[in-house]
Amino acid sequence: NFLCGNPRDGFLQDMPNTLLLNDAALVRSSGSRYNVALINSMVLYAAASVISNDAALTGGATGPQVGGPCLQLFVLLSRELDYEGRYLFLNALANQVRFPNSHTHYMSCMILELFSAAHDLEIVREQITRVLIERLIVQKPHPWGLLVTLIELIKNPIYNLWAHPFVRSSKEIEQLFQSVAGICSMGATEGVADSPTPPS
Repeated sequence: NFLCGNPRDGFLQDMPNTLLLNDAALVRSSGSRYNVALINSMVLYAAASVISNDAALTGGATGPQVGGPCLQLFVLLSRELDYEGRYLFLNALANQVRFPNSHTHYMSCMILELFSAAHDLEIVREQITRVLIERLIVQKPHPWGLLVTLIELIKNPIYNLWAHPFVRSSKEIEQLFQSVAGICSMGATEGVADSPTPPS
């Protein structure tokens, strides 16, 4: 109902707690206080609902626009969840950026929008960047959607990634970011996008 614009009172405020496990035995066995399967399912369902509703309204003539109740929900979760919960939530988003299609496009735009929306919460921006980079420093092949999202984050001056303190928090971290920019450059030469270049 919330995604259709008919939320019940308190839905958004209750959502972070809804994602917690209530059974202490489950918390011990899973190693997390959060219901990871529920987080992944919620993210997938919300995105699929928006895309499906948009296709029904426009006939698929335009891609789904990031905004409305889904963005409202995702912004709230990115801001209100604790470090562990936010990390799991952002990983659930990153799981959805794969091969070229409307779903990947929507989720890529959503991740970038969450980065922009966290203008007053540097930790959120740092965690978004961390989740994307963790997936890029493993062995190829890298998902197309992951490369496109990270290239956009690195290259687009709107996000001003290189100006954020976490990029230059230590020499090792700065070298990692430059290495990632190089990986993105290789992806770009294979037809993903133009080559991103870190500022000196």
